[in-house]
Amino acid sequence: MALKTYEKILIYLAWIAVLLFFLTPIAWFWALALRPQATAFAMPPVFFFQPHLDAFRYTFLDPGVNAPQLRNSLIVALGATLLNLPFAMAAAYALSRFRLRGKRFFMLWYLSLLMAPPVVYLIPYFILMSRLRLTGTYFSMVLILQTLTIPMSVWLLKSFIDEVPVELEEAAAVDGANWFVRLVKIALPLTLPGIVVTSMFAFVFSWNNVVFPLVLSNQRTMTLPVGTMNYFATAGITWNYIAATSVMAMIPPMIIFLLLGRYIVRGLTFGAVKG
Repeated sequence: MALKTYEKILIYLAWIAVLLFFLTPIAWFWALALRPQATAFAMPPVFFFQPHLDAFRYTFLDPGVNAPQLRNSLIVALGATLLNLPFAMAAAYALSRFRLRGKRFFMLWYLSLLMAPPVVYLIPYFILMSRLRLTGTYFSMVLILQTLTIPMSVWLLKSFIDEVPVELEEAAAVDGANWFVRLVKIALPLTLPGIVVTSMFAFVFSWNNVVFPLVLSNQRTMTLPVGTMNYFATAGITWNYIAATSVMAMIPPMIIFLLLGRYIVRGLTFGAVKG
């Protein structure tokens, strides 16, 4: 049934309202990073100003204290994503294809790990990493981030593997293929869009996490979200530096989602239409 004109107008207005709701904070942070510090919270508000890149120049070029932190964030997020995928894919395949006792318990356990606030893990993880003398290393953060990335990835990947017709693997099994061959030659290629989507979300989870690096990193391995907090000081809050580092923290996930956006649609619609 065709929509009436006023119904279309209402739908468009609703979409515009939602769009403004999500874009306004981002636009405000861009403006905060580009405007003079003195006009940040001036009363009455200053809507027109001469934009400049002094905040970005200070934070990432001269002296560029946040440039190493940006590199550290990339190392930790990429490392956590790459370490996550093999374990999550194997676990998701086993939970999807094998008859396991307590399968429901394992899925609920993964879900509980994902739903629990990360701060509850801090004390035992810090003690463990301290005993192993791994605090302040990239490896400690990459390893501990698996607490968040693996449960999420297992849930996502299992749903994608469930949509792959099991008859394809049964036919391969008749020809003598073991479970590993079926996983590599059948499940992996057919669930590639889902794997890409899962990797993107795992990267964003690791990139945005501030709790684990706050405790496990040091001055050399500090990530960008932790470095942003250094501009909250007793002498005052430098909002333009905070906005500049926050804008730079938005850019890598945005680039990834823009470049791989077609996989999101393919992954989210995976298995929706079966031939």
